[in-house]
Amino acid sequence: MRKPRRSRNIGVTCALLLLIVAGCRPLYLPPVPAPPELPERLEVDASAGLDDQRPRIRVELRNVPAEGWLAVQWFAPNNREVASESVWIAPEDEGRVVELNLPQDVEAVPGRWRAVVSLTGEVIRQLSVEIL
Repeated sequence: MRKPRRSRNIGVTCALLLLIVAGCRPLYLPPVPAPPELPERLEVDASAGLDDQRPRIRVELRNVPAEGWLAVQWFAPNNREVASESVWIAPEDEGRVVELNLPQDVEAVPGRWRAVVSLTGEVIRQLSVEIL
């Protein structure tokens, strides 16, 4: 007689465990939304350096999705904008290398100079170079 009681206890225990485990699982899995389409962006390979103790940047255009003004703002070591320059680029300029130097009318004082590269107001890259 003990065996039927024991098997009934095991059956009841298994049924309770099944209910408990089933209660922990979500009953509804929401669909995974498709990722949003991101607009194409300008891709560049940029570097900064010195040319006769004057800051310069070199920007290689990798992917140019649309035409627009490639702008560069130069910031002195005191973090004030001291110069800016723009170059018109178009999709056919892919692979072109643009080199921009700090204008001659700006004194190149020692310290960390920054150049911010942007396309139609969207910041693409920030570069810095140290003048000792």
